[in-house]
Amino acid sequence: MTDRRLDAASAWPQPTVLAGLVLAIACLYWARAIFIPIALALLITFLLSPVVAMVRRSGLTQVPAVIVVVSLTCLLAGGLGWALFSQITTLANDLPRYRETIARKIADVQRVGRGGALEKVEDTAKDVIAQLERADPPGTRPIPVVLSAPNRLWQIPRIIEPVGSAVFVLVLLTFMLVQQRELRARVVRLFGPERLAETTRAFDDAGARISRYLVAYSSLNAGFGLTIALGLFFLGMPFALVWGFFATMLRFIPYAGAWTAALIPIATSLAVFDGWMKPLLIGGLFAVSEALVVFVLEPLFFARSAGVSSIALLIAAAFWTWLWGWIGLALAIPLTVCLVVFSRAIEGLEFIEILVSNDPGLAPHVIYYQRVLAADEHDAASLVREAARSGSSEAAYDAILVPALARARHDREVGQLTPAEYAYVIAVTREVLDRDARAVASSALRPVVVVGCPLQDEADRLVLEMLGRLLEPSGRTVQTGPAGVPVAQTLAMQPQLICLSSMEGGGRVRDLVKRLRDACPDIPILVGCWGLRSPAELRAELALAGADDLVTSLAEARAAALRLTTTSARRDLQPAAR
Repeated sequence: MTDRRLDAASAWPQPTVLAGLVLAIACLYWARAIFIPIALALLITFLLSPVVAMVRRSGLTQVPAVIVVVSLTCLLAGGLGWALFSQITTLANDLPRYRETIARKIADVQRVGRGGALEKVEDTAKDVIAQLERADPPGTRPIPVVLSAPNRLWQIPRIIEPVGSAVFVLVLLTFMLVQQRELRARVVRLFGPERLAETTRAFDDAGARISRYLVAYSSLNAGFGLTIALGLFFLGMPFALVWGFFATMLRFIPYAGAWTAALIPIATSLAVFDGWMKPLLIGGLFAVSEALVVFVLEPLFFARSAGVSSIALLIAAAFWTWLWGWIGLALAIPLTVCLVVFSRAIEGLEFIEILVSNDPGLAPHVIYYQRVLAADEHDAASLVREAARSGSSEAAYDAILVPALARARHDREVGQLTPAEYAYVIAVTREVLDRDARAVASSALRPVVVVGCPLQDEADRLVLEMLGRLLEPSGRTVQTGPAGVPVAQTLAMQPQLICLSSMEGGGRVRDLVKRLRDACPDIPILVGCWGLRSPAELRAELALAGADDLVTSLAEARAAALRLTTTSARRDLQPAAR
C-alpha cells in the first residue's frame, strides 16, 4: 500500500481528472436537489446493509428482509419523531412559567456588572444613541411599513419539497437494498471489466469499511445522545429526550457539533433552575461525555477520525456545507470517509487519499530525512525518540536513521545534495544518535574487539557507531578505522571480528573482502550492505571472496556479530586448552 501511495504521489493527477472533478462538483452543486436524497439513501443503505444481512440469516430472502428492516426503521423514526414533537410542543407551552427565573438570572448578571466595565459600556451606548436621535430632524425619520402575513397556501410548496425528498429517499433506499447485488455488479462492470477480480475485491472492501464505519459512528453518536438524555433526566432537566436527540444529530457535525448541542440545554437550564449549580453540572456532563467518546471510544472502535486527518475534516465540513448547506455539514464526515475509501479503488483518484488521509503515506525515514533537510532538528529527533520508545533503539536505527543515510548518499551521488548539505545530514544524524545514547554498565572482563571498516565516508562510519552502541551491553567494543579499509591498520587493532560497512553492494565490496581475507585468514569477516533489497546473489559472491556473513540491517548485524565473536573466542580457547 505504501509503495502505491508513493507512486501516486510522484505523479500529479492528469488535467482530465481535474477537469472531471470540477465538472462533478458543479453537478453536485447545481443538481443538489437530486444528489442530496441520493447521498442520504446511499449512506443509509451502507448503514442498514449489515442489518439486512443479519435478518437474512434467519431464513428470509432478500425482498422480505428489506421490507422488514425498512418498516422497522420507519416505525422507529416515526415514534421518535412523534415523541420529539410532543416534547417540543410542551416545552414551548411551558416557557412562560420560567419568566421569573430568567428575570432573576438577568438581575444577577446586572448586579455583577454594576459599577464596572459593563455598566460603562451600556452608558456610553445610550449616550451615542441619544445623540444620533437628536441629530435626525423629525421629517427625515423613516415611515414604518407593516407587512401582513402571507396566505398559508403559499407555504404548501415549502412543505411538499421536504416531504417529497423524504419519500424519494425512502423509495430509493428500498430499491438499493433490494438490488444491492445487481448494483455492485454494475459498478464493477463500469470501473473494472478487465480487472474483474481486483475491482470486486476493492469495492467489496470499500463497502465493508464504509458500513463498519457508519455503524460504529452512528452507534457512538447514539450512545452519546442517550448518555446526555439520561444525565439530564437524573439532573431534573425537563425534556431530556429532546436534548439527547439534538446531541445525537449535532454530533455528526465534526468538532463543533457536541458543543453546539450543549448550548441550548445549558441556556434552558438557566431559565429552569434557580442558582448556577445545575447549569454547571450540565456543562460538565457534556464535557465528560465528549471527552470519553473522543479519547477512549473512537480510538477503540476505529482509528482516529476513520483515517481522515483533522485538517481534512475541517476543510471537508466547510466544503460540504458550501455545497449542500446544513445537510452537507451533517454528512461531511461520512461523505469524506466514502470519498477516501473509494479513491483507493478508482485509478486516477489516489491523490485524494494522499491529501485527505490521516496517514501521510511516507515512510518514517523519508519524513526524518525531509525534516533534516528543512533544518528542523527537533522534530527529526522527536521522530527517532518516539520510534525508540515504542519499539527499541535497534528498530529506530533500522527503520529511520540507516535508510535516511542511504537516501542521502544516493541523493549526493546523483547531484541532488551539495557536499555541505550531505555533511549537514550526517552531522544532524550523529547529534540525534548522541541524544539517544544511554549509559551502559562497563564489564570487568576484557572486551571483545570488533573493528569496523567504513567503505567510503562518514555515513558508513556512522552506521558502525550505531552497531557499537547495540553491542556495548554484551561486552563488544567496536573500534572504527579510517575509510577505505587499510589492512595494516586493521590488523594492528587485534580484532576478534572485522565488520565492513557499506551503503552499496558490488565489485568494490568483493575486492575489499578478498584483501582482508588474504591478510587475515583466521579472523571472521562480517559485511553489512545496509538496505540491500536482494542480497542472495551478492551473498554467494561474498562467500566465495571469503566473507563469513552478509547482513542488511543492524538487527541482523548485531545477531551475526554476537554469533561470530562467540565462535571465534571458542576457537581461540581450544589451542590454549590443548
